[in-house]
Amino acid sequence: MKICKMTAALLLGTAPCFFGEIGKAQSDAVTAVAPADQPAPSGGLKDYLERTFTITASARARWEGTEGSNFSVTPAESYLLTRVRLGLAFEPTPWLRFFAEAMDARAEFYKTTPPSNLIDPFDLRQAYVEVGKIEGNGVSVQFGRQELELGSGRLVGNPDWSNVGKSYDIVRGTITTAPFTAILVAGSPLLDDPTRMDRHKPGEHFYADYNTFKHLIKNAKVEPYFIARTALNVKGKDGIAGTEETLIGGLRVIGKLPGGFDYSGEAVREGGHYGNDTVQAFGYVAAAGWTTPSMPWNLHPNSDFVGASGDDGRKDRYHQAFDGLYGLNQPMNSLTGLFGWRNLAEWRAGVDFVPAKRFKVLVNFRDYWLASLTDGLYNSSASRTVFDAKATSSHVGEGMDTMVTMTLAKKNIFGMGVGFLTPGAYLKQAGKTSGFAYPYFYYTRTL
Repeated sequence: MKICKMTAALLLGTAPCFFGEIGKAQSDAVTAVAPADQPAPSGGLKDYLERTFTITASARARWEGTEGSNFSVTPAESYLLTRVRLGLAFEPTPWLRFFAEAMDARAEFYKTTPPSNLIDPFDLRQAYVEVGKIEGNGVSVQFGRQELELGSGRLVGNPDWSNVGKSYDIVRGTITTAPFTAILVAGSPLLDDPTRMDRHKPGEHFYADYNTFKHLIKNAKVEPYFIARTALNVKGKDGIAGTEETLIGGLRVIGKLPGGFDYSGEAVREGGHYGNDTVQAFGYVAAAGWTTPSMPWNLHPNSDFVGASGDDGRKDRYHQAFDGLYGLNQPMNSLTGLFGWRNLAEWRAGVDFVPAKRFKVLVNFRDYWLASLTDGLYNSSASRTVFDAKATSSHVGEGMDTMVTMTLAKKNIFGMGVGFLTPGAYLKQAGKTSGFAYPYFYYTRTL
């Protein structure tokens, strides 16, 4: 493990020298004179290297400040998140590809110990081999450490808002045809560990079959899927340790209608067992938007409603809290990822538009309610931040969030935004009356 950490550190630490010298090394190699009786290879070494090797790199810095967060896991403070990723791909043939990526993620000026989704210094984020038809129709198999996003990413995804993100040790097979695509996955999620090399979670595995039908409905995609997760040492309501076998069936539809309307919907049902409890949980999403060329600034008003079940609090051998699996760290339920897809009912109305070239603006109003008063309020990492057994109102509060991004030449992106939450009756009854403000500013550069 220490060797892998040192390798990742060396790859990141020598990146500036590498970028500076690789061109010179390639030039020297190409201009070397071949023996008179041996013709130079077609295209030369430089052409081969440019054709088969690809370097990827990105760097991001994001300042965040929180104010009045007396119901949040993150204490009120101001801090800087930094992230550097450096990858190298080698594709010797159209049917074979190797890829490795190192990452360094840190949190500066954090007043307490940062959570694992913010800090992960000098680690190996991806390392996989892909065999088969890499692009277009055909069959491919990808095995090793890699990113993964299925459908909307709400259940299995790579939450980019998180400073660390998410990777998986998996085998993934993809079958692509003109009318149909199937993705089959088996493996484990990674356990983020700032102190040593990341590894998959002991005893936890998941299996997925995600399908996309492209022509069942005109101008729409129909995506049925099935996911199973197994885990050891979980505790049901009786407190006795056991195993988990959660079975998840879902259906997502996303498409467009005449007149510039767009829509999407997703329904998820969870079953199986969790320790000694029987799993009975559900989640759903319904969204719609509208745009037309006659609207100024590409104005796109849109709205959605998100729901997920919570637990009734009784020791009745039923596990009713919806499990968002590996998509909880993304900001689906606010630009800042304040709430997660569990025991939640949220209505959002917003608009996004482009007031000028390279600028994009998003503005959203949100209203939050608990699905069950006998359960609590969860953040985007599935941690319960508020629970009031005596509460009489399920209204969490109303909020606004905005984001402005500016894209410059050479893939430089500047972004800034702020999220607000005004406490509702539930938070007030729980003594959480300060509200919440979350300003941020970030800069991202990609190679």
